[in-house]
Amino acid sequence: MVTIQTRGGSIRGIEKDSLHMFLGIPYAYPPIKNRRFKHSELVTTWDNIIDASAFQSIPPQPDNKFETFFSSKLASFDQSEDCLYLNIWTQNNQLKNKPVMIYFYGGGFINGHGSAELYTPEHIVQQHDVIVVTFNYRLGALGYLDWSYFNQSYQKNNGLSDQINVLKWVHRFIKDFGGDPHNITLMGQSAGSMSIMALIQQPELDMYYRKAILLSGTLQLDTPLIGYLKAQHFDKLREQYFPNKEIEELTDNEILKLMEEDESARRKSKGLELIYAPIDDTTMYRSLSEFTKPVVVSYTQNEGDCYIRNESRKLAPQRFVEVMKLNDIIINIEEAQTGQQQAQVVTDLYFKQPALQFLDNLKNNPHKWLVRFDWSLSSHSDFKSAYHILDLIFWFGKMEILNAHNVKNLTSEIALSQQIMNDLAYFAKNSTMPWTPYSIHHTQPHVYI
Repeated sequence: MVTIQTRGGSIRGIEKDSLHMFLGIPYAYPPIKNRRFKHSELVTTWDNIIDASAFQSIPPQPDNKFETFFSSKLASFDQSEDCLYLNIWTQNNQLKNKPVMIYFYGGGFINGHGSAELYTPEHIVQQHDVIVVTFNYRLGALGYLDWSYFNQSYQKNNGLSDQINVLKWVHRFIKDFGGDPHNITLMGQSAGSMSIMALIQQPELDMYYRKAILLSGTLQLDTPLIGYLKAQHFDKLREQYFPNKEIEELTDNEILKLMEEDESARRKSKGLELIYAPIDDTTMYRSLSEFTKPVVVSYTQNEGDCYIRNESRKLAPQRFVEVMKLNDIIINIEEAQTGQQQAQVVTDLYFKQPALQFLDNLKNNPHKWLVRFDWSLSSHSDFKSAYHILDLIFWFGKMEILNAHNVKNLTSEIALSQQIMNDLAYFAKNSTMPWTPYSIHHTQPHVYI
């Protein structure tokens, strides 16, 4: 065991494989009872020693087949609305002012948690003297429905408020763990990347981080009107399925049931329609074009193959056109006939083009880098192309997940993952990448293959 004294109180973690791990630290008060449906509140002091020896409950969410696929061992976690916990990994030395990374998980704002095997950063931290923080934020309706529709004292963007409190907690206490509160990297994938894009539009948060890594996800905020209409629709479903219950009386399982019905009511979208997402509000007043902190933007060569895996998994062409239109992507039905066409549209227009547009918008920012992840294994049925999420195995050095899928000789995979983790640690330390920045003169991505 290892105990850290902070100005808020003591925290007891565990020592394992030359690492110190502090798991399940409450960073905000449980968002239950009178705190439910509201922004979370930061924990700044505590009386008893926090036992940080094991992961705590994860946010209520539907079953996640991706989490099962991207695992090497069976794991199950309790779900609870009392889920606002963070986890810290650091080497067990006495060095100070280490670079810090905070990782934001993806999952379409309905799935994910900071204790998933894919995101635990032990391999990064064993090889590089950086501190990595993972955490839980509220998901689905609990995190992203506009609850103010039901009651003026309730709020929207509750999941974002959780993320903001993680930034504040880390800024306040990470020095006690050997971290540099002035050198914090925000890193997220998919909905995690979109979350960071919502935060970088809030100048008030600038003091809490120095730079960002955005993997496979460009944000499109919901308008307040869309947020209102989604809440109205949710309320109609409540009247239909739980006519005798007020919104406050719904259990987390009943809210999950309504989320399921909400998804069914909208027809199939293969996860390409974000039913729950950050809603534009007055705090997000900085145009993305004015963002000047160092930023790395990444996408995978075949993002869309995660959503439309083969011809039998494609959407009906007309439905695909409708789903793209929901994302402000206008295509002709002729471009949506085959599964291959649909996957290509997702890669090019849902992921790649918005990422490039974001970088092109950063006109006054010379500190920007573009990455493309190309690794695949054509001989292996699970890894035939470089699809959405696959790159995380390499960012986090999770060769054991490839092992679990019977990938035999990992020599070149280990070398690629080492290179990616080296670049990641280099950026965390130096706020620059060891290759040419993106500019109007240099638009080619740095390719990992």
